[in-house]
Amino acid sequence: MTRIGKDHMQGVSCGGVTAGAAEPMAILFCAEPKYFEPLAVAATSVVANAPGAAIDFHVLTCDHDDAAERALARCLAHGPRVSLTVHHVDPGLVNGFFVDRYLKKECYLRLLAAQVLPDAVKKVIYLDCDVVAVADLRSLWSDGLNGRLLAAAPDFPLIPQVRSRERLAALGIPAAFTYVNSGVLVMDLDRWRREAVAERLAAFIDRMGSRLDLHDQDAINAVLWDDINLLDYRWNVQARIYRCSRRSDPAEFRATRDARRAPAIIHYTGSEKPWLFRSRIPCKRAFRRYQAMTPWPDAGPRLASGWQRAEYRCDRALSSIGIDYLQVLYYARRLPAKLRLAGSTGASTTQPGIHMSETIDG
Repeated sequence: MTRIGKDHMQGVSCGGVTAGAAEPMAILFCAEPKYFEPLAVAATSVVANAPGAAIDFHVLTCDHDDAAERALARCLAHGPRVSLTVHHVDPGLVNGFFVDRYLKKECYLRLLAAQVLPDAVKKVIYLDCDVVAVADLRSLWSDGLNGRLLAAAPDFPLIPQVRSRERLAALGIPAAFTYVNSGVLVMDLDRWRREAVAERLAAFIDRMGSRLDLHDQDAINAVLWDDINLLDYRWNVQARIYRCSRRSDPAEFRATRDARRAPAIIHYTGSEKPWLFRSRIPCKRAFRRYQAMTPWPDAGPRLASGWQRAEYRCDRALSSIGIDYLQVLYYARRLPAKLRLAGSTGASTTQPGIHMSETIDG
């Protein structure tokens, strides 16, 4: 079914929630069609971990791709309690915002959710496309906001300077504030509409321009810092959290320990994504488990040679049983040198072996 809403939006709906059912959980994604495959994995993980839940998925995009939308609809055809609506947003609404080679205009679409989605959608859980849910999101839906405009988990950046006092001051954020990550948000859309939040954010983005290193995330923190409910790390376990060590940062290691042990949402932050060749990102196994439930169970990067394709298949097979292929490759490459060294020193000299404590970085 196709319906026309506001003058800047067209919605394409697939499925629907049974009349008279409890309020469905509204989940929002914003992406261009080339990211619909990882989006499908994220959406599938939400459904798989909330059996029997009524879920309305909303996708905001500036581009039309009928084939990609039909494939996404097939992926989410989980019966009458799960629905999908793709909203086509006029790109002119975000074309004036600063973008670079790392983040595109689609990253700003989440800020327009209150304007684009129907007024009947009073709140929404926003998810980046590079996440997977590994727990039921219904408690986040019911309790996440806690009376605030927005809920988000602390950011755990790849570059720690993102949270420096000087940078927060440049954005007008108090030093005591905990800077949050915008990859998982609970948004009170009723208040966004009443308080013209999208307009406030747009004005800030226009004023700051290229000084926003992290685009919409900087704007959300700078404009809304005093109305954000801080979520536990487990609701947005970013990739770097798994690389946090007791030696390098004891305080952050302790703060994130429980989230690592019992994550609810895994967020594959940074340039290394689980669907890329030779990706070193942690928790690829979770992504591939839900990818296997989509119409693209074997989708991967375009690889130039048969050797690369064989290597990629080996990586997938090993990760399915919890073995890090790149760790195996690292040891395999070091083994000949170790054997040559052992042979050249003679039988009387004891040489150190390869210890499991060694890492890929050496």
